[in-house]
Amino acid sequence: MFKIDGGLSTALEERGNVLSSALWTGELLRSAPQEIEAAHRTFVDSGAQIIITSSYQLSLSGCRTRGWSDQETTDALMLSTQLARNAAGYGDVKVAASIGPYGASLADGSEYRGNYGISNTAMREFHYKRLEILLASQPDLLAIETMPDMQEVEVILDLIEEIGNGISYWVSYSCKAGSMTNAGQSFYDAVELVDQRRGAVAVGANCTAPELISELLGSAKSELPFVVYPNSGRNWDATAKQWIGSTTSTLNPTAVREWIALGAQFIGGCCGISPKEIAELDLP
Repeated sequence: MFKIDGGLSTALEERGNVLSSALWTGELLRSAPQEIEAAHRTFVDSGAQIIITSSYQLSLSGCRTRGWSDQETTDALMLSTQLARNAAGYGDVKVAASIGPYGASLADGSEYRGNYGISNTAMREFHYKRLEILLASQPDLLAIETMPDMQEVEVILDLIEEIGNGISYWVSYSCKAGSMTNAGQSFYDAVELVDQRRGAVAVGANCTAPELISELLGSAKSELPFVVYPNSGRNWDATAKQWIGSTTSTLNPTAVREWIALGAQFIGGCCGISPKEIAELDLP
Protein backbone atom coordinates (compact mmCIF):
# COMPACT_ATOMS: atom_id res chain seq x y z
CA MET A 1 0.00 0.00 0.00
CA PHE A 2 1.38 3.42 -1.00
CA LYS A 3 0.29 6.87 0.13
CA ILE A 4 0.50 9.46 -2.67
CA ASP A 5 0.65 13.20 -1.98
CA GLY A 6 -2.24 15.62 -2.49
CA GLY A 7 -2.82 18.71 -4.61
CA LEU A 8 0.46 20.55 -5.17
CA SER A 9 -1.48 23.67 -6.16
CA THR A 10 -3.43 23.42 -2.90
CA ALA A 11 -0.25 23.25 -0.82
CA LEU A 12 1.22 26.18 -2.76
CA GLU A 13 -1.90 28.30 -2.28
CA GLU A 14 -1.88 27.53 1.43
CA ARG A 15 1.61 29.03 1.45
CA GLY A 16 0.24 32.25 -0.08
CA ASN A 17 1.12 31.68 -3.74
CA VAL A 18 -1.28 32.95 -6.42
CA LEU A 19 -1.57 30.50 -9.32
CA SER A 20 -3.33 32.54 -12.00
CA SER A 21 -0.94 31.82 -14.88
CA ALA A 22 -1.89 29.48 -17.73
CA LEU A 23 1.15 27.45 -16.66
CA TRP A 24 -0.31 27.01 -13.18
CA THR A 25 2.21 25.52 -10.73
CA GLY A 26 4.75 25.28 -13.56
CA GLU A 27 5.18 29.06 -13.60
CA LEU A 28 6.81 28.87 -10.17
CA LEU A 29 9.59 26.68 -11.55
CA ARG A 30 11.04 29.93 -12.92
CA SER A 31 9.76 32.53 -10.48
CA ALA A 32 9.83 30.74 -7.10
CA PRO A 33 11.26 27.20 -7.26
CA GLN A 34 11.89 27.23 -3.51
CA GLU A 35 8.11 27.39 -2.99
CA ILE A 36 7.60 24.22 -5.01
CA GLU A 37 10.23 22.38 -2.99
CA ALA A 38 8.69 23.62 0.26
CA ALA A 39 5.20 22.53 -0.84
CA HIS A 40 6.51 19.07 -1.74
CA ARG A 41 8.10 18.87 1.68
CA THR A 42 4.78 19.51 3.42
CA PHE A 43 3.47 16.32 1.84
CA VAL A 44 6.59 14.37 2.76
CA ASP A 45 6.13 15.58 6.33
CA SER A 46 2.50 14.41 6.08
CA GLY A 47 3.60 10.85 5.37
CA ALA A 48 3.39 10.74 1.57
CA GLN A 49 5.46 7.89 0.15
CA ILE A 50 5.21 9.14 -3.45
CA ILE A 51 5.33 12.80 -4.48
CA ILE A 52 4.38 13.96 -7.97
CA THR A 53 6.44 16.63 -9.74
CA SER A 54 5.28 20.08 -10.88
CA SER A 55 5.73 19.24 -14.59
CA TYR A 56 2.03 18.57 -15.30
CA GLN A 57 1.27 21.85 -17.07
CA LEU A 58 4.58 22.23 -18.91
CA SER A 59 5.19 21.31 -22.54
CA LEU A 60 7.48 22.68 -25.21
CA SER A 61 4.63 23.90 -27.41
CA GLY A 62 2.55 25.23 -24.54
CA CYS A 63 5.46 27.16 -23.04
CA ARG A 64 6.50 28.57 -26.44
CA THR A 65 3.12 30.26 -26.80
CA ARG A 66 3.72 31.92 -23.44
CA GLY A 67 7.17 33.28 -24.29
CA TRP A 68 9.47 30.56 -22.95
CA SER A 69 12.42 29.34 -24.98
CA ASP A 70 12.78 25.59 -25.47
CA GLN A 71 15.87 25.66 -23.26
CA GLU A 72 13.93 27.38 -20.48
CA THR A 73 11.25 24.69 -20.71
CA THR A 74 13.84 21.93 -20.71
CA ASP A 75 15.53 23.42 -17.65
CA ALA A 76 12.21 23.76 -15.85
CA LEU A 77 11.24 20.14 -16.56
CA MET A 78 14.60 18.91 -15.28
CA LEU A 79 14.27 21.13 -12.22
CA SER A 80 10.79 19.79 -11.44
CA THR A 81 12.26 16.37 -10.69
CA GLN A 82 15.21 17.79 -8.78
CA LEU A 83 12.99 19.88 -6.49
CA ALA A 84 10.86 16.84 -5.70
CA ARG A 85 14.01 14.81 -5.08
CA ASN A 86 15.33 17.50 -2.73
CA ALA A 87 12.07 17.45 -0.78
CA ALA A 88 12.00 13.67 -0.65
CA GLY A 89 15.41 13.64 1.02
CA TYR A 90 17.27 10.39 1.37
CA GLY A 91 14.49 8.19 2.72
CA ASP A 92 12.10 5.87 0.97
CA VAL A 93 9.95 8.58 -0.64
CA LYS A 94 9.65 8.07 -4.40
CA VAL A 95 9.41 10.78 -7.06
CA ALA A 96 6.86 10.38 -9.85
CA ALA A 97 7.33 12.69 -12.83
CA SER A 98 3.97 14.08 -13.91
CA ILE A 99 3.03 13.51 -17.56
CA GLY A 100 0.00 15.72 -18.08
CA PRO A 101 -2.34 15.49 -21.07
CA TYR A 102 -2.26 17.52 -24.27
CA GLY A 103 -5.35 19.34 -23.05
CA ALA A 104 -3.42 20.87 -20.15
CA SER A 105 -1.25 22.81 -22.61
CA LEU A 106 -4.36 24.52 -24.00
CA ALA A 107 -5.22 25.92 -20.55
CA ASP A 108 -8.93 25.78 -21.36
CA GLY A 109 -10.06 22.77 -19.35
CA SER A 110 -9.65 20.35 -22.27
CA GLU A 111 -8.17 17.69 -19.98
CA TYR A 112 -11.69 17.37 -18.56
CA ARG A 113 -13.21 16.81 -22.01
CA GLY A 114 -10.75 14.98 -24.27
CA ASN A 115 -11.73 14.42 -27.90
CA TYR A 116 -9.13 16.96 -29.03
CA GLY A 117 -9.64 16.31 -32.74
CA ILE A 118 -5.94 15.90 -33.51
CA SER A 119 -4.11 12.99 -35.13
CA ASN A 120 -1.95 10.41 -33.40
CA THR A 121 1.01 11.92 -35.22
CA ALA A 122 0.36 15.34 -33.72
CA MET A 123 -0.16 13.76 -30.31
CA ARG A 124 3.11 11.91 -30.63
CA GLU A 125 4.97 15.09 -31.59
CA PHE A 126 3.53 16.84 -28.55
CA HIS A 127 4.62 14.19 -26.06
CA TYR A 128 7.89 12.83 -27.45
CA LYS A 129 10.47 15.46 -26.48
CA ARG A 130 8.93 16.23 -23.08
CA LEU A 131 8.93 12.54 -22.27
CA GLU A 132 12.61 12.29 -23.25
CA ILE A 133 13.49 15.24 -21.01
CA LEU A 134 11.59 13.91 -18.01
CA LEU A 135 13.12 10.47 -18.40
CA ALA A 136 16.56 12.11 -18.48
CA SER A 137 15.74 13.80 -15.16
CA GLN A 138 15.72 10.30 -13.59
CA PRO A 139 12.50 10.11 -11.60
CA ASP A 140 11.62 6.85 -9.89
CA LEU A 141 8.50 6.42 -12.00
CA LEU A 142 6.07 8.32 -14.22
CA ALA A 143 2.58 9.50 -13.27
CA ILE A 144 0.68 9.60 -16.58
CA GLU A 145 -2.22 11.46 -15.09
CA THR A 146 -5.55 13.23 -15.63
CA MET A 147 -5.84 11.50 -18.99
CA PRO A 148 -9.31 11.99 -20.48
CA ASP A 149 -8.83 9.93 -23.62
CA MET A 150 -7.60 6.41 -24.43
CA GLN A 151 -6.16 7.64 -27.75
CA GLU A 152 -3.66 9.81 -25.91
CA VAL A 153 -2.74 7.09 -23.43
CA GLU A 154 -2.02 4.63 -26.21
CA VAL A 155 0.30 7.13 -27.91
CA ILE A 156 2.22 7.76 -24.68
CA LEU A 157 2.57 4.07 -23.85
CA ASP A 158 3.85 3.32 -27.34
CA LEU A 159 6.43 6.10 -26.92
CA ILE A 160 7.57 4.70 -23.58
CA GLU A 161 8.06 1.28 -25.14
CA GLU A 162 9.91 2.82 -28.07
CA ILE A 163 12.29 4.87 -25.91
CA GLY A 164 12.73 1.72 -23.87
CA ASN A 165 14.51 2.75 -20.69
CA GLY A 166 12.45 0.34 -18.57
CA ILE A 167 10.89 2.93 -16.25
CA SER A 168 7.79 2.04 -14.26
CA TYR A 169 4.62 4.11 -14.53
CA TRP A 170 0.97 4.35 -13.66
CA VAL A 171 -1.87 5.67 -15.80
CA SER A 172 -4.75 7.52 -14.19
CA TYR A 173 -7.74 8.80 -16.13
CA SER A 174 -9.99 11.78 -15.49
CA CYS A 175 -13.49 10.35 -15.41
CA LYS A 176 -17.18 11.17 -15.23
CA ALA A 177 -20.41 9.46 -14.20
CA GLY A 178 -21.38 6.25 -15.92
CA SER A 179 -17.96 4.61 -15.42
CA MET A 180 -16.54 6.53 -18.36
CA THR A 181 -13.45 8.56 -19.11
CA ASN A 182 -14.13 12.23 -19.72
CA ALA A 183 -13.86 11.54 -23.45
CA GLY A 184 -16.77 9.10 -23.14
CA GLN A 185 -14.94 5.76 -23.34
CA SER A 186 -15.72 2.96 -20.93
CA PHE A 187 -13.42 2.80 -17.92
CA TYR A 188 -13.35 -0.97 -18.40
CA ASP A 189 -11.73 -0.53 -21.82
CA ALA A 190 -9.44 2.23 -20.56
CA VAL A 191 -8.11 -0.05 -17.82
CA GLU A 192 -7.72 -2.97 -20.23
CA LEU A 193 -5.54 -0.80 -22.49
CA VAL A 194 -2.97 -0.46 -19.68
CA ASP A 195 -3.38 -3.75 -17.87
CA GLN A 196 -0.92 -5.90 -19.84
CA ARG A 197 1.64 -3.21 -20.72
CA ARG A 198 5.24 -3.75 -19.71
CA GLY A 199 6.29 -1.24 -17.06
CA ALA A 200 2.79 -0.47 -15.78
CA VAL A 201 2.51 -0.75 -11.99
CA ALA A 202 -1.03 0.61 -11.55
CA VAL A 203 -4.01 2.02 -13.40
CA GLY A 204 -6.93 4.07 -12.16
CA ALA A 205 -8.38 7.55 -11.81
CA ASN A 206 -7.37 10.97 -10.52
CA CYS A 207 -8.80 14.50 -10.49
CA THR A 208 -12.19 12.82 -10.47
CA ALA A 209 -15.04 13.40 -8.02
CA PRO A 210 -14.56 11.07 -5.03
CA GLU A 211 -18.14 9.81 -5.13
CA LEU A 212 -17.46 8.26 -8.57
CA ILE A 213 -14.40 6.22 -7.57
CA SER A 214 -16.06 3.07 -6.22
CA GLU A 215 -18.32 2.79 -9.26
CA LEU A 216 -15.34 3.18 -11.57
CA LEU A 217 -13.22 0.56 -9.85
CA GLY A 218 -16.13 -1.85 -9.63
CA SER A 219 -16.75 -1.56 -13.36
CA ALA A 220 -13.25 -2.70 -14.39
CA LYS A 221 -11.04 -5.77 -14.20
CA SER A 222 -7.29 -5.50 -13.82
CA GLU A 223 -4.32 -7.66 -12.96
CA LEU A 224 -2.67 -4.42 -11.83
CA PRO A 225 -3.53 -2.64 -8.60
CA PHE A 226 -5.62 0.50 -8.89
CA VAL A 227 -4.26 3.98 -8.29
CA VAL A 228 -6.76 6.48 -6.90
CA TYR A 229 -6.28 10.16 -6.08
CA PRO A 230 -9.55 12.06 -6.42
CA ASN A 231 -10.02 15.81 -6.25
CA SER A 232 -12.18 17.52 -3.65
CA GLY A 233 -15.35 17.12 -5.70
CA ARG A 234 -15.47 20.63 -7.17
CA ASN A 235 -15.53 21.53 -10.88
CA TRP A 236 -12.86 23.45 -12.79
CA ASP A 237 -13.91 26.79 -14.31
CA ALA A 238 -11.38 27.19 -17.14
CA THR A 239 -12.38 30.81 -17.79
CA ALA A 240 -11.99 32.00 -14.21
CA LYS A 241 -9.17 29.48 -13.64
CA GLN A 242 -10.55 28.36 -10.32
CA TRP A 243 -12.44 25.49 -8.72
CA ILE A 244 -16.12 26.09 -8.10
CA GLY A 245 -18.83 24.32 -6.13
CA SER A 246 -18.74 22.61 -2.76
CA THR A 247 -16.34 19.92 -1.62
CA THR A 248 -17.30 16.39 -0.68
CA SER A 249 -15.85 14.14 2.01
CA THR A 250 -12.97 13.12 -0.21
CA LEU A 251 -10.80 10.74 1.77
CA ASN A 252 -13.23 9.61 4.42
CA PRO A 253 -12.24 6.26 5.98
CA THR A 254 -15.33 4.39 4.78
CA ALA A 255 -14.70 5.32 1.15
CA VAL A 256 -11.00 4.54 1.41
CA ARG A 257 -11.70 1.08 2.83
CA GLU A 258 -14.08 0.44 -0.03
CA TRP A 259 -11.47 1.48 -2.61
CA ILE A 260 -8.94 -0.83 -1.01
CA ALA A 261 -11.43 -3.71 -1.08
CA LEU A 262 -11.89 -3.05 -4.81
CA GLY A 263 -8.15 -3.30 -5.43
CA ALA A 264 -6.68 0.16 -4.82
CA GLN A 265 -3.11 0.09 -3.50
CA PHE A 266 -1.92 3.59 -4.47
CA ILE A 267 -4.09 6.22 -2.77
CA GLY A 268 -3.80 9.98 -2.33
CA GLY A 269 -5.48 13.19 -3.40
CA CYS A 270 -5.49 15.69 -6.24
CA CYS A 271 -6.73 19.28 -6.57
CA GLY A 272 -8.15 20.62 -3.32
CA ILE A 273 -6.59 17.95 -1.11
CA SER A 274 -4.26 19.49 1.44
CA PRO A 275 -1.24 18.13 3.32
CA LYS A 276 -3.44 17.91 6.43
CA GLU A 277 -5.84 15.54 4.65
CA ILE A 278 -2.94 13.40 3.45
CA ALA A 279 -1.60 13.26 7.01
CA GLU A 280 -5.02 12.03 8.16
CA LEU A 281 -5.25 9.39 5.41
CA ASP A 282 -4.94 6.10 7.27
CA LEU A 283 -3.76 3.23 5.09
CA PRO A 284 -3.06 -0.36 6.20
